[in-house]
Amino acid sequence: MIKVLIIDDEKNIQVSLSSVLKDEGFSVFLASTGEEGIGKMQHIRPDIILLDIWLPGIDGLETMSRILEIDPMQTVIMISGHGNINAAVRALRQGAYDYLEKPLSLEKVLIVLNRALSYRNVLAENQRLRAMVEQQMETGENVGAKKRENTGQIEYFATNPLYVRKQATIGKSAILKGIGLHTGEKTGLVLNPLPPNKGIRFENISEPGYIPARVEYLDSTSYATSIKKDRLEAKTIEHIMATLHAAGITNLAIKISREVPVADGSAVKFCEFIRECGVVLQDEIIPEIVIEEPIQLGKESQNGKFMRIEPSDVFSVSYTTIYPDPLGRSTYNFVMKSFEDFEREIAPARTYGFVEEISRLTELGLGEGGRLHNFIWIDNDLKVINTELRFPEELARHKILDIIGDFYLLGRPIRGRIVAQKTGHADNAQMVNLIKERYG
Repeated sequence: MIKVLIIDDEKNIQVSLSSVLKDEGFSVFLASTGEEGIGKMQHIRPDIILLDIWLPGIDGLETMSRILEIDPMQTVIMISGHGNINAAVRALRQGAYDYLEKPLSLEKVLIVLNRALSYRNVLAENQRLRAMVEQQMETGENVGAKKRENTGQIEYFATNPLYVRKQATIGKSAILKGIGLHTGEKTGLVLNPLPPNKGIRFENISEPGYIPARVEYLDSTSYATSIKKDRLEAKTIEHIMATLHAAGITNLAIKISREVPVADGSAVKFCEFIRECGVVLQDEIIPEIVIEEPIQLGKESQNGKFMRIEPSDVFSVSYTTIYPDPLGRSTYNFVMKSFEDFEREIAPARTYGFVEEISRLTELGLGEGGRLHNFIWIDNDLKVINTELRFPEELARHKILDIIGDFYLLGRPIRGRIVAQKTGHADNAQMVNLIKERYG
C-alpha cells in the first residue's frame, strides 16, 4: 500500500486530506510539526510527503531540507497559502516535486499525487538502471543487448529495460525574440539549463511557478498544442518540443510570456538556437518508452483517418496528407537517427493553413500572428499563394514535426514506429494518453 505522510498543523487539513486519501486506498500518517514529521518519515519511509510551508518550530523549507538530507529520493509536495507562492517556488528550487495552493482542491491533490508517484517510479528506475549499467560496464557486457546462442550475433529486444539514454540540458542560457502565431503578440523565449531529473518546464517571464511539459497539463489541441497550470499557460509549444525531442534534451526551463515565437513557421530557428546553446550530457540516465505491441486509433483504410504506433528498433514517423488536386496525396517517411537528420528533413517544414479558415481562426482568437513569411497559405483552389514549397511533401513533413513535438509530452524518449494519415494535434494527444496509460 502506498504510504503518504501529511505534515501540517491545521487539523481540518489533516482530516480532509486523510479522509480522501484513505478512500482512494492510500495509507495515511499525520504529523503536526517539522520535528514530528522528520521522526515519522525515518520510521515509516513514506512514498510521498505532503508538507505545509508554515509550521510551528522549524518551518517547511527547513523540514524539507532535513528530510532530503536523510533520503534524497524522498518525494515532497509543498502546501502553501496564496500569499506564500514565492516560498513555494523556493521549495521547488530546493528539491520539492510540486506545490499545492490553499484552499486545497481534493481533485487536484489526487492528480498531483499520482504524477508524483510516476515521477518517483522513474527516479527509482533510473537508480536501478544506472547501477545495472555501471555493473555491466565493469564486467564488459553489452548494455541493452544479448548474444544469440551459437552465432555471437547481438539481438536487441523491445522489452529490454536497458534501453536508456543519458539525460541532457543546454550549455548556456540564451534569448530568442519574435511574435506568437496565434496571439499575434510580441514575445520572446529564454532557455535556461536545469539539473538532472527536472524535466522540461515552461515558465512565465513575469509570474512565479512553472508548467511541466507533460500531457497531464494539456489544455488545448485546437490548431496548436498548449499546456496550462493554474494561472500559467504556454501556447504553441509543439515546434520547440520537437526540437528538444530530436536533440535529446530532457532537462530545460523555457521562459515565455504566453506563446512560443513562431519564427518562420518551422523549427529551423529553434535548431539554430539549440546549437548556439550547446547540448550537455548529464550523469543521470532516462529510460526510453519501448513500444511492445501496436496501439491503433481509427480504422486503417486507403483514404481514412487513422494513427498507429508499433514496435520498432528506432523512433520513426510515416505520415500521409490527402487533399483534392492540385495538392493531392503526399507521404513522407522519417527515421530520427540523429539531430542532423531532423534539422535537414523535418525542421524546415512550415505551418500551413487554408484561406477559408481565416474567419474561423479569427472567431477563436487564433492566427493573429500569421504573416506571409511565417505561414503557408493555401487558397480555395488548393494552390499555395504566398511562397514556394521547400519540399514536395512539405505539408506531410510539417505534420511529422508536430507529431515529434506532441509525443515528447510523454516526458521520455520513445522507441516505436508511428504511421498516421489525416490526423492532427487532438489525435496526437489521444495516442500520447494511451501510451502513457500503458507504459507510465
